[in-house]
Amino acid sequence: MNPLLIGRYFMQKPPLLIWLAGASMKIFGISAFALRLPVLLAACAATTILFAWWQSEKSFWPACVAVFLLLSNPLWHTLARLCYTDILLQAGVLAAVVAVARDPKLERKRTVALAGAAIAFGIMVKNVAGVLPLPILVIFYFLNGWRLPWAALLKICVLALLLAAPWHIYQIIQHPRWLFADYVQVQLFEFGRNPPSQSSSEGAAWFYLKRLALTDPILCLLSTLALPFLLRSVREKKANSVLLLSWLVVMAIAPLLFKYRNLPYVLGVIPPLCLLATGFGPLTSWNKKMIAAAAVALFCCKAGFSRQPWGLPYHEIAPIPAERSLEWYAGLRRSNELIVVNSDDEFYSMALPLAKVRYCFIDAAGVTLRYAPHYAFLGITVTASQFEQLERWRPQFRRRLHEWGLDATDPIATSIIAASAPEVIQLIESHPSSDFYIPANVLAGIGSGTVTTHRVLAISSDRFFLLAAGASTPLRGPSDGSQPYWAW
Repeated sequence: MNPLLIGRYFMQKPPLLIWLAGASMKIFGISAFALRLPVLLAACAATTILFAWWQSEKSFWPACVAVFLLLSNPLWHTLARLCYTDILLQAGVLAAVVAVARDPKLERKRTVALAGAAIAFGIMVKNVAGVLPLPILVIFYFLNGWRLPWAALLKICVLALLLAAPWHIYQIIQHPRWLFADYVQVQLFEFGRNPPSQSSSEGAAWFYLKRLALTDPILCLLSTLALPFLLRSVREKKANSVLLLSWLVVMAIAPLLFKYRNLPYVLGVIPPLCLLATGFGPLTSWNKKMIAAAAVALFCCKAGFSRQPWGLPYHEIAPIPAERSLEWYAGLRRSNELIVVNSDDEFYSMALPLAKVRYCFIDAAGVTLRYAPHYAFLGITVTASQFEQLERWRPQFRRRLHEWGLDATDPIATSIIAASAPEVIQLIESHPSSDFYIPANVLAGIGSGTVTTHRVLAISSDRFFLLAAGASTPLRGPSDGSQPYWAW
């Protein structure tokens, strides 16, 4: 019920994905496959639903081609094999859309139940993004010129609320401050309206359009050619054509309204674009042999150029450079805390059996502090000067955590913000019993005094371990006897 990350509650999203991944690992054991299995199954279910709908709406071959385009899309192909929320969200949206396609007037109880359950599923996966089927329905009825079935829509909303409410009500009662801070302030207001930083300075529309075209130019071309035919069908008030357009419009606008730009958000337009490309336009006039030959050629091209943005990444992905180094360090079983400076491990060290890990970021602009202001208030994120005087601050931070419903000190100072490399050097000099994992620019400024308190191990040209000389556990090399490191 209470997801934890480095000792603190993590409530930026509801925990359905965490529950599913945890259940999978409980059944199949702890492995990357078990972790990702729920998302893979959701992708398979979504693909099956899409095929079944398009086969009944068009015919067997358009459905097959739609599935082929979906599975050969690099974004769908990649995210279906990762433990991300995006595929689960799109599975929920697709289920709701197809339920409405089978019963456009929402006359059957089963349709209301399926749509409500699908929306609740989306909410429990990805916060308010789960309600996206509702604007799709509203636009669908508006474009059709039909009256809104208020009673059915109300039943859908009530059912979705009833299914999604228990976890939210529990957190409102038990951890109201955490829920509001993580769920509302950070996720919706911080990232939704005023992100602390962006991965690109490009405008939102160009950011997504450019990457959509780069990752799947064939799908973009086919969809563009098919769009006039879809619009003509919409003018003829064909219900499923109107529904497809409504779906596409909502999924295209939604990422633009959420201010933080993130490539996985464009995933929502991929399924409707696949249906658009295969149900309308030039593909509908091709014979089966031409379609099959083109599909084989396209797949071979994408698989053969797997390292291109539009390729299918079947090649083995190299592990992050820090993985082996940190696993070697974990094998030492040292009792010292490890402070990771300007982490290059994508927080992999969190999953290793270390006595204590902290992350130090050189951040003169204070972006990290703006990311989640309540972390600074609670002492989860501290400045370098606060960390220097941590024993004085600890009682105050512990009291605040207790007031927020977390009676623990583990989260205190898990993130340290330094304004410059000299501040990090000062931390190293004042913490002779701590181990450090540092970049080269920090090592360059270290004085000779620090070398007497720490043993310097170079693991690459730009990364080093500083191991406290007074460690209680003797230094040991890798278990295979190799020595890929050299000491100073």
